[in-house]
This record gives sequence, C-alpha cells and structure tokens, in this order.
Amino acid sequence: MNRVLFAVLVCHFLAAFTVLGMPLYLPVLFTDMGLPQSSPWVGFVFAWPTLLTALSGPLWGKVADRFGRRFSLIRALAGLSIAFVWVGISSSLPELLVALSLQGLMGGTLAAANSYLATTVPRETLSNTLNWTQFSARMALVTAPLALAVGIQYVKLQHLYIVLATLPMLGALYACTLPKDSKLSHSSTTTSSDTTQRKTSAPVQHASALAVCSLQALFCFAMVVTFPYFLPYAAPGISNTTAIALLYVLPHLVYLLLQPLLEKRLPHWAFNCHLSMLALAIAACLQWQFNSGLAIVAARVFFGVGIWLGYHGTHQLVARSFQATRAGTWFGSLDSVGKLAGVAAGIAAGVAVSHIGLASPFLISAVASLAAMPLIHHIQKTGSRPCPHLNNEFSNTKPNTTA
Repeated sequence: MNRVLFAVLVCHFLAAFTVLGMPLYLPVLFTDMGLPQSSPWVGFVFAWPTLLTALSGPLWGKVADRFGRRFSLIRALAGLSIAFVWVGISSSLPELLVALSLQGLMGGTLAAANSYLATTVPRETLSNTLNWTQFSARMALVTAPLALAVGIQYVKLQHLYIVLATLPMLGALYACTLPKDSKLSHSSTTTSSDTTQRKTSAPVQHASALAVCSLQALFCFAMVVTFPYFLPYAAPGISNTTAIALLYVLPHLVYLLLQPLLEKRLPHWAFNCHLSMLALAIAACLQWQFNSGLAIVAARVFFGVGIWLGYHGTHQLVARSFQATRAGTWFGSLDSVGKLAGVAAGIAAGVAVSHIGLASPFLISAVASLAAMPLIHHIQKTGSRPCPHLNNEFSNTKPNTTA
C-alpha cells in the first residue's frame, strides 16, 4: 500500500468514524432538545443529513473537477468538522437542524476520496483501491458505535460532537500534505496514437452511466433495507443484546476479513456481481424464515460475502467505465445514488414493517437482489469498456475490454 492510498484511507476513516458512530445516539440528542422519542420528526431529522449529502453530491463533484479533487477532499473534511462543532454548541432544535443541514451539505468524503484516488492511481488497480475505501468505511461502522458507547459514559452527548469534530479536522490537515491531483483535460489525455487507434478500430459500446447507477442503487437498496429494524427483528429469538449487536456487525466483519485475503482474486466483474446478488438473495430469504440459531449466523456470514462480492464487482465495473476528466462528477453521482437508495430503503422498510411484519425487509432485499441480475446481464451483453480519453498519464496498460 503506497503512501497516498494510506493517507487517503486515514482521512476517510476519520470522517467515517465521526459520522457513522453518532446516528445510533441521535434520538437521545433529540430528546435532550425537547423532542419526544415518539415524534415522527425524529425519523425525518435522522435522514435529513443523508438526503442533503445525496442531493449535493453531483454539484460537489463538478466543483472537484473544476478546482481539484484534493481540494474537494479537504473541503469535505473541514466542512464536517465545522458542522460537528455547530451541533455541539446548538442550544435549540432549530439551531440543531441547521447544523445537521450543514453536515449534509458539506458531506461526501467517500466520493471526494474516490475521485481523488481515481486520478492518482492506475486505472487497472483502481477497483481494488475503491475496495479499500469501503474497507475503511466498514472498519468505522464496526468500531465507532462501540467506542462512542464508552465515551458517552464520561462525556455529555452534545459535547462529544465537539470532541469528534477534531477527527475530520486532523484529516483535513493530513490531506493538505497529499500531492495535488492532475486536472486532466481532453486534449492532454488524448495522444495521437489513441486518435489513430479510435479511427481504425470498430466502435465498442461501454456501460452507460444510467446502467451503472441503476446497479449501484439496487445493490445499496438490497443491503440497507435490512438494517433499520434488525434489532427488533432478532430480539424475540435472541435475548442477549450483545449477541444481536454482534450479528448486526457480522457482515461487515466478513468484509474486513475477505478484503485483505481476496483483494486481487475474482477478476471478472459480471461473475462477482451475479454471485453477489445470488448470495444476498439467499441470505435474505434465510433471515426472512429464521431469526435465531445457527441459521441466522450462517445467513449473516453469507450476507457479508454478498456485500464484499457486490462492492468488488461494482468497483471493477466503475473503474473501467468512468472518464478521468469527470471523475469528481462521476463518483459524486454514484455516491448520491447510493445514499438516495439508502433513504428509499429506510422508507420501504418502515412501510413494510408496519403493514406486513418485522421480517418483511428481508423479503424486499431478496426481490431487489434478484431484480439486479437481469441488469448485470444487460450490461455484460452490451459491453463494458473504459470511456474515451483514458488517464494515460497514470498507466500505459490498456484495460481488458471483455466482460
């Protein structure tokens, strides 16, 4: 792992640790501000920052393409730090809502990190690099709630926001030491040999942005729809809350285990995506039927395998489909699609649980996973190759154009 990748992963982990640990405790903060726990506004405020991040992602992507991806990474980290300080000093619910709005609008650290890496590493190694940014996110998702559970015993929750604000600010300072990314232009990335090759070779279709984003949306939806109601779903069959928490994080632990072991294996994106959706569907069906015993443990492990395969495959597709000159816009849009799918998944889970039952989100997950398989076949059939104007500065090796 080179210095640049290590530095970006550290910056992303600091931001992810800050953001992913606090949602679990937001209802407590709302109650301290005078909002009843049963108020429907709790759910709205809970999802509000994520929704704003999703809506602002493409705009920040264009800013990154215009002013540089390193600048965008520093902007996201510093903005998150300022927003957390504001939450920590908020004295009323409206002020808290404004602070959380700033957190959402200034977010997008994952997209900023990915777009920076996309223009600083060779295209043929980019998919594995993107897997490592997801590794840092999973690491934060596992460690942050546990660490904050300890911290909340010694520091008031609102003051803990101020303490956490130091982490992304440290990340922003660290990001300042990164080399500036190349601001690629079409003219600079198109050599005369490339032009000649394009004139003499037959045109080949590549995966459209709509197809890739649709696949990303279905994958994220199938994954996230199972998250919100896992605790009440598992409680009747498992009395120990700690055991439920371990089952909840088990798929992410599987990802953390598989990524270092299999990072350079399974090179075919379509095979990985098909296998991922099949694994997610089987795991979801198992959890739909069983909420205790070895069956749910096996299902959670299988779900983790599906998550790793899904990210592995989609990252391979993304790495060969993006255009270097628009890396910021591309990864900003992908991140937005994933977050919007997550918001939709939360709403769908709530509606399904209220009308069908606590196990229904798993059935929805299985349906979404299976629905993605024809789309994968369509992308594979129509072809997937790197977009024109490759970032030749970073690699002279032409990526494989076969599915």
